[in-house]
Amino acid sequence: MSEYNAKNYTEQGGEVTHIGGKIVYDNGLLPNMSPADVTSDSAAKVRTTLNTLITNLKNAGLMVGDAFAMQYAAVTDSVSGHADRQYNTGKISSVAVDDDTHEITITLSDKVKNLKDFDGGNGWGVHKWLGIGLGVGISPITGLYYNGSSLGDEDVAEATACDLSAGYFVRWVAADLVLAGDNTEKSVDNFTLWADGYAETAYRIKIVEPTSES
Repeated sequence: MSEYNAKNYTEQGGEVTHIGGKIVYDNGLLPNMSPADVTSDSAAKVRTTLNTLITNLKNAGLMVGDAFAMQYAAVTDSVSGHADRQYNTGKISSVAVDDDTHEITITLSDKVKNLKDFDGGNGWGVHKWLGIGLGVGISPITGLYYNGSSLGDEDVAEATACDLSAGYFVRWVAADLVLAGDNTEKSVDNFTLWADGYAETAYRIKIVEPTSES
């Protein structure tokens, strides 16, 4: 009598099924589904349900969450009374985002010491503030969680006031603190982002000065 070891089998009684191998449907479809069903309303509901299930599995840590692809957009700070903030932001030469190391590098055209000091308000202190626009493909940004809290309508309004497109938020940076590596105050050089189906990602901001005085 020959021996046959099956990787997929159902125990006696039919209550438990073991899947050690693959399940292959020869027509490429789910059981009892015809090619015509692929475009039906029922198929659309199945796809929606499966997508929701996959997202929930990612959020629960049972599947690897999607990776963010961050993009930079220049902030146009034309709000009246923000001349110092406009001045500092205007000294940004470039912003580079590394999606592998999650480092955001802000290169300036002038030394940080030459930027304007002003109070950021709401307890953020007097620093050399400047602004950058960041987006990770989540729109509206109210679906994005920054340091564990969802961005709100006020963040949308702020981004709009700074001429940023939908899907971008403003990250204000205390350039003096970032350059010094000082994370003892309210403004620090790092933050986290999370959204449904995405892996929580920690970003770090870096300031690069010109080698000589402008």
